[in-house]
Amino acid sequence: MKVGILGAGAWGRAIGSLLERNGHAVSYRHHFDRDWPEGIESLALALPVSHLRETLSRFPAPGVPVLSLSKGMETGSGLRVSRIVAEAWKEERVAALSGPNFAGEIVRGLPAAAVVAAEDEALAGHFQSLLHQKSFRLYRSGDLAGVELGGSLKNVYAIAAGVCRGLDLGENAFAALVTRALAEMTRLGLRLGGRAETFAGLSGAGDLLLTCGSAQSRNFRVGQGIAQGRSLEAIVAETGLAEGVSTTRSVAGNPAIPAEARPIASGVAALLFDGASPRQVVEGLLERAVHAE
Repeated sequence: MKVGILGAGAWGRAIGSLLERNGHAVSYRHHFDRDWPEGIESLALALPVSHLRETLSRFPAPGVPVLSLSKGMETGSGLRVSRIVAEAWKEERVAALSGPNFAGEIVRGLPAAAVVAAEDEALAGHFQSLLHQKSFRLYRSGDLAGVELGGSLKNVYAIAAGVCRGLDLGENAFAALVTRALAEMTRLGLRLGGRAETFAGLSGAGDLLLTCGSAQSRNFRVGQGIAQGRSLEAIVAETGLAEGVSTTRSVAGNPAIPAEARPIASGVAALLFDGASPRQVVEGLLERAVHAE
């Protein structure tokens, strides 16, 4: 099968390597292109969410199944990638892939797993068959909203984890933070249309554990830098785009998510956008009233 990939960064290339190992032909397009490779039968999107809508507006609707590889929410609208695609191209055949995956390890062929989700089971199965292989176990799900939300929201909490490590708060604090982040992520995901079980899976707990526990994560490094007193602008200039920054803004501005439902995300927003100090945010979280787990 001939597959187009819009976006030739590390993640797009990693997925391209999986497709090629399975015998598929891969053609890349960049954000500045204007048309699709001739004869593509499926398309993957591997662009930053902040640039997605503008880029899609310059391309014609592909008329083939679309797989989102992007993890984030649109600033302002708070829309998931599948909904941006639906608005831009009037295309409803959209699936999403998410999971605990670093691109470099995928390219090296190290064992990994992920989940592909679509509202249409046949569409999820289509992309599962394209990408699944011995070193990349790909599960499928019917919870498109939950899988997209898990892949997006975990970036917010990876920033918090980076702050925790940067402040050297200890292993107890780190474990407590990640556990409560999973609870908060699940709570927000349910409010936004996902299913509880999805957040216990690869796109929820799995991706959260990976991005909260490794300096390979740009979002984690953003948190570390904030803990060291560096400006957000300086950190992003060094690390590149971190989707958790824009997702934090989307979460904080979403009227469907009251402040009491997102204490950790609110703390991250205060750090990134309101000039709060890391110590102030930590103290605020620790001083919250106790309640049942």
